Amino acid sequence: MIERKNVQSNKYILGQFFTPVSICNKILSTIDVSEAIIIEPSFGTGNFLHCMKNLPNKKIGVELDKDLFIQYLDDSVQLLNMNFYDFSITTNKKLIFIGNPPFRTPAHSLSTHKKHLQWLTKKYNVPGIREEVVFFILHTIDIILKNGGNGEIHYIIPESILKNNSKFFSRFKQFLKETCCFMNITHIKGTEFEDVSQDLVCLSLLVKNKHKESGYNLFSTNIKNNEQKYVAIDGEQANLDEYLCLSNTDFIPFQKIFKKTFLGSVPCESLLMSVAGEPLEHFQARLCKIIGNKNISTEELYQLLQFNGKRHLKVFDNPYETEIVQAKLRIILSYVKNIQAKENILQEFWNKSNYKPIMGREISHYYFRSEKIKKDKNFVYELNPNPCPSFYFTGNPSHSSTDYFGFCEYDCNRNVSPGANRTVPVAGIEDNLTDFFIDWWKKNTNEPLSSIFDYIIFISKTSWYSDMKKNNKRFYFAIPMEFVPANKRILAHVA
Repeated sequence: MIERKNVQSNKYILGQFFTPVSICNKILSTIDVSEAIIIEPSFGTGNFLHCMKNLPNKKIGVELDKDLFIQYLDDSVQLLNMNFYDFSITTNKKLIFIGNPPFRTPAHSLSTHKKHLQWLTKKYNVPGIREEVVFFILHTIDIILKNGGNGEIHYIIPESILKNNSKFFSRFKQFLKETCCFMNITHIKGTEFEDVSQDLVCLSLLVKNKHKESGYNLFSTNIKNNEQKYVAIDGEQANLDEYLCLSNTDFIPFQKIFKKTFLGSVPCESLLMSVAGEPLEHFQARLCKIIGNKNISTEELYQLLQFNGKRHLKVFDNPYETEIVQAKLRIILSYVKNIQAKENILQEFWNKSNYKPIMGREISHYYFRSEKIKKDKNFVYELNPNPCPSFYFTGNPSHSSTDYFGFCEYDCNRNVSPGANRTVPVAGIEDNLTDFFIDWWKKNTNEPLSSIFDYIIFISKTSWYSDMKKNNKRFYFAIPMEFVPANKRILAHVA
């Protein structure tokens, strides 16, 4: 369920982490499968399918990985060796999707089914997310809705998907509320999975059956006026919005503080970043060779991704012939082709002013920046084209990550992945604050608006922030709605 940086096998590229039989049986025991078609969209080693072997239902198993697919034999199941995004079905029967969809950021499917994912996210207004499990859920809901809205979803997913309070994930959760009834949420210990350390849940959703003449048929007793208030979590009633971190009245997220922040790349599989110790001239020359060769092969690309025998990605410590290396090269090659398709793009790579330094933990690297590819969501997030003295804070947090707050002369991050931190230019901060925040600040203090940076650093060291981070799993930086006066902040520093 979780992608590791030291990639050792194909399962980390595809996000494959297989469900123990005991968990499969437990989940299946809670589901009424009467008269339904059961679909496992990424069956892996087939544990869910095996546990359904004696069910009389029609069962369909989909698996992308050919090596796994040929290992599983079951005459009671229609087995399909294909990508789930290519799967469709037409039926009047109820559809029940059960499984453990792949979890990977950036999604592997962005290199294989980008147009379909763009269509899905546009259709359901769920922009800005690159997580595979989210795309799986969108495609699943789309299939159910195309068949009349008669269906359920029972997927094992990281709990961080539901606890992430970023703008885009909040929109995704709102979409789930609009489209589905949350039947129940059950916690699963990640330690029951091999190589998984984070918290997991089985998310059970009933897709709303939409009828033109009668509105939504929700089949739920705790829903009034199409608004679900509560959900069963491990059998106990809980407030749904509070669990999903959608009750944001007690804190101000950074999106409501700053109009614009800058986040680095993801990290383009290091295509646009120099190798440690590499001179600017060498970095520029090899990038121009890569982008200038429209017939470049993976072998040529592999040779051009190094300086003095070193490559930025640890996956390349493996021999060139291994599948893990070949798979990574195919992803990078897709980025190269995407860049090459842009008009007059090679001129951008010959322009030395597009190469900027970027600070790592101990050394600086060079990073290629260009307005022409800055907004390409296939591999680049918003990147400040004009590095300047900035305030930085954690851009991609988790409940266990170390947070970084402070000031830098240009982009700063902890591990040479530019996406590790968000930066906010210090100069002209008054023009980069939202009207909402300015109004809140002025109602609470006479301190200058530029003091917001010191205030953020103070909040980051409080128990309030550590508790919010712990409780919300993936808490993107925010400050409490209740303002902490300067005299109390001074006392806190003294203590």
